[in-house]
Formats: sequence, structure tokens, C-alpha cells
Amino acid sequence: MSQPRFEPTAEIIDWTTYQRAIISKGRLVSSKGLVAEIGEVGASLLSLRLPDTDGEVAGGGDALTWEYPHPLHYLMSKGAVGGVIGPVANRIAGATATVGKRTLKLDANEGENCLHSGTRSTLYRFWHLTVENGGILAQLEMPHRADGFPGRRTFTAHYRFNDEGDALELTLGLRSNRDTLANMTHHPYWNLGGGQALTGHLLEIPAEGALALDEAKIPTGEIIDWEDVGADFSKPSSLDLGRGQYDLHFVLPNDRPHNARLSYPRLGRSLTIESDKPGVQLYSRSGGRLEAPQGSAGVGAVENLPEAVCLEPQLHPDAPNHSSFPSIDVRAREQYEHRIVYRLNW
Repeated sequence: MSQPRFEPTAEIIDWTTYQRAIISKGRLVSSKGLVAEIGEVGASLLSLRLPDTDGEVAGGGDALTWEYPHPLHYLMSKGAVGGVIGPVANRIAGATATVGKRTLKLDANEGENCLHSGTRSTLYRFWHLTVENGGILAQLEMPHRADGFPGRRTFTAHYRFNDEGDALELTLGLRSNRDTLANMTHHPYWNLGGGQALTGHLLEIPAEGALALDEAKIPTGEIIDWEDVGADFSKPSSLDLGRGQYDLHFVLPNDRPHNARLSYPRLGRSLTIESDKPGVQLYSRSGGRLEAPQGSAGVGAVENLPEAVCLEPQLHPDAPNHSSFPSIDVRAREQYEHRIVYRLNW
């Protein structure tokens, strides 16, 4: 890891202008030269970059996540790239859940099911960015039932680098004036190899097993072991998209050392993900080309996106419909919180 120390900073800067409105982004610099940028749309992690190889230019090295060049790519494209997902991540069967005695009919945006809270979730809204406590605080107010979920809610996402400068810390929060549901997560697309294939990466997940899924990727309620999963990530193992895309949810023990660890041995890089939630979703994408947002003159396509993997800490999907899963109920005026740490070594 590079040894020179940089001056840690947190600031809000102009990103671009669209239809005469200035769109801003947050910028964080760590004491070891990592640079993170945070957008208004979805409170997305727009970029996380290493210092250059000489350790002289903060953020002058490789990008570790997918990057889009314009806010409209985040607002109008599928994939939840870099975004904060809320109030409820992952799938809810039949787009139906219960809070107290009330049955909610949610946005069915993946067949008959609701994925990532539907098309009106936190992903597709503009958050307000400020500098707070040495980091970037993103805040969003959402009215009762604006996304199908109850409560007038305040969402928060606070990004900061740790004092050592080698970890990006993200604290997600929600507070509601009514009983509601919350299972928030974060959705960066990781590639530690400077855009090289995922086959050079190793993934380790200290899981008890994975949730069995039906054809619509809805949990059956059973936990399957590594042999039935078809890939054993209980020890560092290669990611191979030649065998198909990954979209699995792993169940973690309470005494785990971390939620997941991704490494790229050829360059001596690793990412350790820590969270206070006992599950992690593994999802992969083959990269390629992102088409230009429709009806947005001057905002082009994104080319040459590399293969990437998402590792999303969270509680279990479809929890409202499985009494054996950890509850995602949040009582009125109760503070929900989810803390995620992305610890890097290079």
C-alpha cells in the first residue's frame, strides 16, 4: 500500500448542468490517496479510485467501480449502479407485504414481483448533499406511500473515509412517522483488476449456505449448502462468468469476520466488506455497452464497461413473507441503521 499521506478533504462540487440546473456531487479524499465521489441521484457512489502508482496523485490510479459520465445514466438506466437501495432491497414475492394488519401492494417491476422497491425507490430520486462530520451526508425525504411503503420517511446515507485512509465507511439510515419496512443496501459494481476479467479475482464469503430460490429468484425458505450452490466461496475461489451470471443470497453466521472478501492477487489488491447485517447478495454483470438515455440529447452511450461483481450486505430477501427470516419491520419513530465498511488493500 502507498505510504505518502494526503490531506483528507470532503467537499461539494459542481458536476454538470442539465436543463439550466446545476447538478452537484460530493468528493472525498482519504489520507492514503483514495478518492470517492458521491452523486445526487440515488446517493450513488459515482467513483472510487486508487492513488496513482507513484502514490503522488490522489485518485490518479485505477477505478475500482463502474463509473457513468452523466447523472441521467444513473437516473434512467437499470442496474442500480452505485446506488443506495431503499427502503427494501432485493425481491418481494407477488409485490405484496404486510405491515401490522395492513397489506401493501407494491410496484411489480420484475414480472409479478417487486425488485429493489420498484421504480419509485430511492435509486431514482435526487438526494440533498452536504458536508458533515468529515464526510458527505446525503438526505432524502419521501412522503407516505410515495413508493408504496407506509410512512413519511427520512433517508440518510453518510459516506466518510476512516482515519487510517484505507476504508470507505457508509452508514445508511431511515426514520418514519409510521410503522414501515426497511432493508437498505448499497449496489456498487466492483472490478479490482483495472478492468480485467473477473476470472482473475478471488471471492470468499464466510456463509452457512445460500437461500434456495425458485425460478423467479424468490426464496423458498430453505438454506442449501455449498455443494448445492454449485460454487464454493467458503474459501477464496475464482469468479467465472463463463459458467453463467451470479445472483445468489448467502446466509452469514453472527460470529463472521466479514461479509465478503474480494481480491485480485496479480496486483496485490483486496476489498473486505464488513456489515452488521447477516446476509450478502452476490450479483454479477458481463459489462459491455450502456445505451444512451432515451430523449436526452447530448448524453451518449457508455462504452467498454468491464465485467463486475456486486456484493450487497443486507437482511434476507422477501423477509415479510417468511416468518423464519430476520424481520425488516421498523416501528414508528424508531431509528433504522445499517453500517457498511469497504476496507481496501493495495
